[in-house]
Amino acid sequence: MQFCISRRMLTLLAAPLLALAAILSVLTAQEHQAEPALSPSPTPTVTPNRTPSPTPLPGAQNFHRWGSITVFNGLPSDSIKAIAQTPDGVMWFGTDNGLARFDGRHVQNFTLGEGDSNRILVMKTDSNGRIWLGTQKGAFIFSSGQAGLIAGTENIGIQSLLLGDENYLGSDSGAVYRVSESNGDILSAQTISQEQLRGADAKPLAITGLVKDGDRLLVATYGRGVFIYRDGKYSELDSNPRPTFINSLSVDGSGKIWLGTDANKGISGIFRLDDQKAVRIAAPTANVWPIGLDEKGIWAGTARYGLFHLVNGKTDESFTFENTSGGLRSNTVFSIFTDREGVVWFGTNRGASRYDPSGALQKSISDIPNRNFVRTFFESGDGRALFAGTNRGLLSFNGKDWEPIPSFEDTIIYAIGQSGKNLLIGTPSGAFDERHKLVENGDVRSLADFDGDAYAAVVDRGVIDLDNHKVIFNDGLARSLFAGTDRLWIGTAGHGLFSFDGQDVRQEITPDVLKSGTILNISQDADRAIWIAGEHGVFVIRSGSVEHVIAAEDVRDVAFDGTYVWAATTTRGLLHARHYDRLGWISSAIGFEQGLPSEKAFSIVLRRDGVEVATNRGIVEYTPATTAPKLLVERVLSQRVHSPDELHSNIALDYPQNSILVEVAGLSSRTFPEEFQYAFTLRDSRDQTVDQRFSNDAQYNPTNLKPGEYSIESVAFDRDLNASEPLVIKFSIAKAPFPWTATALGILLAIAIVGLVWAVFEHRRMRQRNRELAAARFDLANEAERERSRIARDLHDQTLADLRNLLLKSDKGALSAPELRGEIESVSTEIRRICEDLSPSVLENVGLIPALEFLLSQTIENHKFSAEHGVEEKIEFPVNIQLQIYRIAQEVLTNIRRHSDAGEVAMNVEMPEAGLFKLTITDDGAAFQPDGTSRGRGIANIRSRAGLINARASWKNGSEGGNVFSLAVKR
Repeated sequence: MQFCISRRMLTLLAAPLLALAAILSVLTAQEHQAEPALSPSPTPTVTPNRTPSPTPLPGAQNFHRWGSITVFNGLPSDSIKAIAQTPDGVMWFGTDNGLARFDGRHVQNFTLGEGDSNRILVMKTDSNGRIWLGTQKGAFIFSSGQAGLIAGTENIGIQSLLLGDENYLGSDSGAVYRVSESNGDILSAQTISQEQLRGADAKPLAITGLVKDGDRLLVATYGRGVFIYRDGKYSELDSNPRPTFINSLSVDGSGKIWLGTDANKGISGIFRLDDQKAVRIAAPTANVWPIGLDEKGIWAGTARYGLFHLVNGKTDESFTFENTSGGLRSNTVFSIFTDREGVVWFGTNRGASRYDPSGALQKSISDIPNRNFVRTFFESGDGRALFAGTNRGLLSFNGKDWEPIPSFEDTIIYAIGQSGKNLLIGTPSGAFDERHKLVENGDVRSLADFDGDAYAAVVDRGVIDLDNHKVIFNDGLARSLFAGTDRLWIGTAGHGLFSFDGQDVRQEITPDVLKSGTILNISQDADRAIWIAGEHGVFVIRSGSVEHVIAAEDVRDVAFDGTYVWAATTTRGLLHARHYDRLGWISSAIGFEQGLPSEKAFSIVLRRDGVEVATNRGIVEYTPATTAPKLLVERVLSQRVHSPDELHSNIALDYPQNSILVEVAGLSSRTFPEEFQYAFTLRDSRDQTVDQRFSNDAQYNPTNLKPGEYSIESVAFDRDLNASEPLVIKFSIAKAPFPWTATALGILLAIAIVGLVWAVFEHRRMRQRNRELAAARFDLANEAERERSRIARDLHDQTLADLRNLLLKSDKGALSAPELRGEIESVSTEIRRICEDLSPSVLENVGLIPALEFLLSQTIENHKFSAEHGVEEKIEFPVNIQLQIYRIAQEVLTNIRRHSDAGEVAMNVEMPEAGLFKLTITDDGAAFQPDGTSRGRGIANIRSRAGLINARASWKNGSEGGNVFSLAVKR
């Protein structure tokens, strides 16, 4: 979790004397790094007359364990009365000016109401993640960004909370309330007793603590000690001594009950209840306000003297503003809270402080600066001691202190080894035993005991068997040795890796395969894999195969504990790596910001819970965290920002969106935000991996995705490479929708084009039709003129001639009455024929069907006529249409008679369906093409007449020769 004041910034607040001491120690060091300048520390709000004598703690040396949050970082007030943590890992601070949320990066403030409603006195979270708040104006439940007042607590100061199977509230007016829940979310409070707890002066007592102890409820008061509530009644807890003014009440994991009370100066205000007896814990605390718990013991916060930590009922250590160089913001402590990772938070009158008791612990092993330059560690095989080789001698650890070994005080120690029970020390001038007796000359860089013999890697000489002073490997670039289970491994400066089986030396890995540069150290794990600390990183060799595990420069030592690969480097401090099946090896650094006094690390010793690291400024104990971090969604963005509620279901991205941005944030009290690493995996609907990314970037933005269902799995890795629970966001990319508008426009355009083409053709057809009609009208006019001429000719040549002949005969008197009558009848017959041609009376007299049969018999000698039974009754055409049908049939028969040489002609009349009249004329004459080159106008006249009555006339050749004419008329 990020603390807005970093270690470097906070170091500037260290006391001037500490700054001067640090500068002097740096000036005397042989190899050093510049420390940031320290400025005078601010004065705490409450300055006691005499500070207690706490367990001394190197202030600036372990200052990285501390951090703070203040109004400078966004808190509504520096007065922190309560601290809590919700299941998502977010920290909450209750101040005298409202509630603050801290997610490791940002502070967000909330108000509960007006005035003293924002004066928060106590705060806890329940199993549902809701925050219970006791304020000067009642109790509130805070959830999903909203605060609700618990009914029955209006305008009542709530100073204590007890959450569990039953929830209780303690007020400042001597009443305890039980909270009940109805209808799922409506909370109300009722007093558990009509009795009001009052002091000797009859004034109501403030309830400062509540603890459930079996079937009884312990109620702490400020003024009359502890009361027991059982079976609906209060009774005083009688103890000797009997603390009266109690500020806090807590129960630890073993069930012991602890009290924080008022006490005089120099007297302890910490009590433990053992049965009915109150036991005072020795500590110069004076007034103790909050009591807090952690895995190891009890924290007590005081009104003027800072913090005290108790283990097994005894003071383990204490912290003040002064001895933490301002890490603890003030000696006045209002609240204490231990979070899910074991980090302890303190609310003071000058902001919130946090303390990581498991953070890297720096230790000086000597008052001589160059003796704190530790180059190598060695644990003796018989477990006698841990040895440290430094720039100024050899030291051994006796379990409590580091003691220098005589005769090596001013010697640079490069290597430590053992031969039997004898200790061997490698120096620039030779190999010595622990009595400083010279064993072998030369610049000794590494020592190993293989198969009962001691070996040394000596610069410019090679590997030497120290027992018989024999060179077994004549390569002056030999730099490191390791005694494996069946061979002695030899690392060189650029010539690769070699091994010695007791008889011969052979090359195991060539430098072009093992690209480590100089092999500075070698180790072997339980699976017999060989680990290489090289000039260019950490390598592991399994079954002759080389894998590059960590890329780094100047790796001086390497160790594998089964989970982590640890590497000491002089460029990046302490590195560690961890293997994940899906990601391979991932690594992170523990450097100056994380608690190392220097980035120069030289040697590693594995411990049960972590490692011990040798640096050029002392040694460091580091215990990696085991609690997985939390992972929060910061934002999900497409064309808009998606709300948190949408993240629990599938996010449907509308077309044409084909990308999404996901931003997450790891949350951990022991890891700064910039230290987090993130793995993002993009999968499709078949759960196939589409894309994968691992980096420090908390944003992931896949683009140009194809339509379909997808999911993004995000995982955060903290400083110690613990993985958070995966966070999965599902979304879908929509297909391009059917282009209804474009399609409709296209269809309309196609219709318009078809219409245009149809109009062009129709226009041409109409023009052709008009030309045909004009020609037909012209032909009809000519026909009428020809008919008139024929009639005139018939009347002139036949009728008029007959009349003149009759006139002449009558003038001569040559005709008898019968002859005259015959002549007149002949003339009348001729006139009737002419009239019949002009207007066939047969249509009016006998109807269309007989008229057609009569026409056929009068035109064609050899003929056949057939008609559908009852067709005459079905015909409903007007006379003018019947006349045109008759004229068409007359024209067809005339053409057959004149042009086809037909032997027989057949006519058929039928009505196959209602309103449809069909006339068929079949002949066996010469084949006829109606669209041929005939110069006559008969065909045109037939079509013109058919057009006048909306009929369809057609010709075709018969199946056995001849022609077939069809006329179809639709009513």
